[in-house]
Amino acid sequence: MKYKILVKTAVFGLVLTTSAMSVSAQKINEKELKVNVDKISTATQQLKNLEPVTFNYDTKKFNYLELPTGGQYGFLVSNVLPEFPQMVTEVSKQYNAGKNDSKVVKYNEVQSENLIPVLVAAIKEQQAEIELLKKELNLLKEKSK
Repeated sequence: MKYKILVKTAVFGLVLTTSAMSVSAQKINEKELKVNVDKISTATQQLKNLEPVTFNYDTKKFNYLELPTGGQYGFLVSNVLPEFPQMVTEVSKQYNAGKNDSKVVKYNEVQSENLIPVLVAAIKEQQAEIELLKKELNLLKEKSK
Protein backbone atom coordinates (compact mmCIF):
# COMPACT_ATOMS: atom_id res chain seq x y z
CA MET A 1 0.00 0.00 0.00
CA LYS A 2 2.78 2.43 0.95
CA TYR A 3 4.56 1.49 -2.28
CA LYS A 4 1.56 2.55 -4.41
CA ILE A 5 1.36 5.90 -2.63
CA LEU A 6 5.09 6.47 -3.08
CA VAL A 7 4.88 5.65 -6.79
CA LYS A 8 1.87 7.96 -7.27
CA THR A 9 3.65 10.75 -5.36
CA ALA A 10 6.82 10.29 -7.40
CA VAL A 11 4.91 10.32 -10.69
CA PHE A 12 2.96 13.41 -9.61
CA GLY A 13 6.20 15.16 -8.64
CA LEU A 14 7.77 14.27 -11.98
CA VAL A 15 4.75 15.63 -13.88
CA LEU A 16 4.87 18.88 -11.88
CA THR A 17 8.61 19.27 -12.47
CA THR A 18 8.24 18.63 -16.21
CA SER A 19 5.34 21.08 -16.42
CA ALA A 20 7.27 23.75 -14.57
CA MET A 21 10.29 23.31 -16.87
CA SER A 22 8.22 23.56 -20.05
CA VAL A 23 6.27 26.57 -18.77
CA SER A 24 9.45 28.51 -18.08
CA ALA A 25 10.93 27.83 -21.54
CA GLN A 26 11.62 30.99 -23.50
CA LYS A 27 9.89 31.32 -26.87
CA ILE A 28 11.88 33.43 -29.33
CA ASN A 29 10.04 35.15 -32.17
CA GLU A 30 11.38 34.28 -35.61
CA LYS A 31 11.64 37.98 -36.54
CA GLU A 32 14.00 38.48 -33.60
CA LEU A 33 15.98 35.33 -34.30
CA LYS A 34 16.55 35.86 -38.03
CA VAL A 35 18.06 39.16 -39.15
CA ASN A 36 19.05 40.53 -42.57
CA VAL A 37 16.31 38.46 -44.20
CA ASP A 38 16.28 38.85 -47.98
CA LYS A 39 14.68 37.02 -50.89
CA ILE A 40 16.81 34.71 -52.98
CA SER A 41 17.20 36.08 -56.49
CA THR A 42 18.93 34.81 -59.62
CA ALA A 43 18.66 31.30 -58.23
CA THR A 44 18.16 29.73 -61.65
CA GLN A 45 21.34 31.27 -63.01
CA GLN A 46 23.37 30.24 -59.97
CA LEU A 47 22.07 26.68 -60.17
CA LYS A 48 23.04 26.48 -63.85
CA ASN A 49 26.66 26.89 -62.76
CA LEU A 50 26.56 23.89 -60.41
CA GLU A 51 27.64 20.45 -61.60
CA PRO A 52 25.99 17.62 -59.68
CA VAL A 53 28.30 14.59 -59.40
CA THR A 54 28.33 11.04 -58.15
CA PHE A 55 31.33 9.89 -56.16
CA ASN A 56 32.66 7.46 -53.59
CA TYR A 57 34.63 8.41 -50.51
CA ASP A 58 38.07 6.82 -50.22
CA THR A 59 37.10 4.81 -47.15
CA LYS A 60 40.26 2.72 -47.27
CA LYS A 61 42.66 5.64 -47.12
CA PHE A 62 40.52 7.62 -44.70
CA ASN A 63 38.92 4.79 -42.72
CA TYR A 64 39.43 6.70 -39.46
CA LEU A 65 36.91 9.34 -40.64
CA GLU A 66 34.11 6.75 -40.78
CA LEU A 67 32.75 8.17 -44.04
CA PRO A 68 29.73 6.60 -45.74
CA THR A 69 30.42 3.74 -48.13
CA GLY A 70 28.89 3.25 -51.55
CA GLY A 71 27.85 5.73 -54.19
CA GLN A 72 27.11 9.28 -53.11
CA TYR A 73 25.36 12.17 -54.83
CA GLY A 74 26.53 15.70 -54.27
CA PHE A 75 28.72 18.57 -55.38
CA LEU A 76 32.42 19.31 -55.33
CA VAL A 77 33.37 22.07 -52.92
CA SER A 78 35.40 23.76 -55.66
CA ASN A 79 32.25 24.02 -57.80
CA VAL A 80 29.89 25.26 -55.08
CA LEU A 81 32.22 27.78 -53.44
CA PRO A 82 32.06 30.46 -56.19
CA GLU A 83 28.24 30.41 -56.32
CA PHE A 84 27.24 29.66 -52.72
CA PRO A 85 30.19 30.21 -50.36
CA GLN A 86 27.89 30.09 -47.32
CA MET A 87 27.02 26.46 -48.17
CA VAL A 88 30.62 25.34 -47.69
CA THR A 89 31.69 24.70 -44.12
CA GLU A 90 34.85 23.43 -42.54
CA VAL A 91 34.33 20.15 -40.70
CA SER A 92 36.62 19.00 -37.90
CA LYS A 93 36.75 15.36 -36.88
CA GLN A 94 38.73 13.90 -34.03
CA TYR A 95 40.03 10.35 -34.36
CA ASN A 96 42.21 7.91 -32.46
CA ALA A 97 45.78 7.86 -33.74
CA GLY A 98 47.02 5.26 -31.30
CA LYS A 99 47.08 4.50 -27.61
CA ASN A 100 46.21 7.66 -25.67
CA ASP A 101 46.71 9.73 -28.82
CA SER A 102 44.09 11.53 -30.84
CA LYS A 103 44.33 13.84 -33.82
CA VAL A 104 42.02 16.28 -35.54
CA VAL A 105 41.50 16.44 -39.28
CA LYS A 106 39.74 19.30 -41.07
CA TYR A 107 38.15 19.38 -44.52
CA ASN A 108 35.56 21.41 -46.39
CA GLU A 109 32.12 19.98 -47.00
CA VAL A 110 29.06 21.15 -48.95
CA GLN A 111 25.94 21.50 -46.81
CA SER A 112 23.57 20.27 -49.54
CA GLU A 113 20.43 20.68 -47.42
CA ASN A 114 20.96 24.45 -47.64
CA LEU A 115 20.35 24.15 -51.36
CA ILE A 116 16.62 23.44 -50.85
CA PRO A 117 15.54 27.11 -50.49
CA VAL A 118 17.57 27.97 -53.61
CA LEU A 119 15.83 25.19 -55.52
CA VAL A 120 12.42 26.49 -54.42
CA ALA A 121 13.40 30.02 -55.53
CA ALA A 122 14.54 28.68 -58.92
CA ILE A 123 11.26 26.78 -59.38
CA LYS A 124 9.34 29.96 -58.61
CA GLU A 125 11.45 31.92 -61.12
CA GLN A 126 10.86 29.28 -63.78
CA GLN A 127 7.14 29.17 -63.04
CA ALA A 128 6.88 32.95 -63.47
CA GLU A 129 8.69 32.64 -66.81
CA ILE A 130 6.35 29.81 -67.89
CA GLU A 131 3.30 31.94 -67.04
CA LEU A 132 4.71 34.84 -69.06
CA LEU A 133 5.40 32.58 -72.04
CA LYS A 134 1.85 31.18 -71.84
CA LYS A 135 0.43 34.70 -72.00
CA GLU A 136 2.62 35.56 -74.99
CA LEU A 137 1.58 32.33 -76.74
CA ASN A 138 -2.10 33.06 -76.17
CA LEU A 139 -1.64 36.59 -77.56
CA LEU A 140 0.06 35.21 -80.67
CA LYS A 141 -2.73 32.65 -81.13
CA GLU A 142 -5.37 35.39 -80.90
CA LYS A 143 -3.54 37.60 -83.40
CA SER A 144 -3.22 34.77 -85.91
CA LYS A 145 -6.99 34.11 -85.98
